[in-house]
Amino acid sequence: MKLLVLSDSHNALTFMLDAVGREEPDMVIHLGDYARDTLAIRARFPDMPLRYVRGNCDFNADCADMEMLEVCGRKVFITHGHLYGVKNGLDRITRFGASADADLVLFGHTHRAYIAKSGTMTIMNPGAAGGRAGERGKTYGVAHVDEAGVQCKIL
Repeated sequence: MKLLVLSDSHNALTFMLDAVGREEPDMVIHLGDYARDTLAIRARFPDMPLRYVRGNCDFNADCADMEMLEVCGRKVFITHGHLYGVKNGLDRITRFGASADADLVLFGHTHRAYIAKSGTMTIMNPGAAGGRAGERGKTYGVAHVDEAGVQCKIL
């Protein structure tokens, strides 16, 4: 299954919609900060499976802070990351993912794209669909999840 992973979109609707059209994913995951931007995805791609969580800028969002998904028999943990202090290191979120037997941990918040392995678990931050303050470049992630494992990349 191909997952398109977005975070910190901050109203970058054209970038997100273009990414969905280009990647043709099986599911879109938004990791918060302007979770309401998912309404534009829902409007343009009404049949697209879509999951999203609340970020620190989603004050009145009617969604969870985190969620554990099952994708092709794999556990995928999604959260924005601010509740795990990811700007100060990844120890807490990595420990949580390991304790939950997650195969894939997806988080945002830092606006910095990142992919790493911790044992058999993959950890990915897709960066910021809305770009980084003072820098050019909007990014998103793609995760391929199947019975054989997890493969991630940043685009």
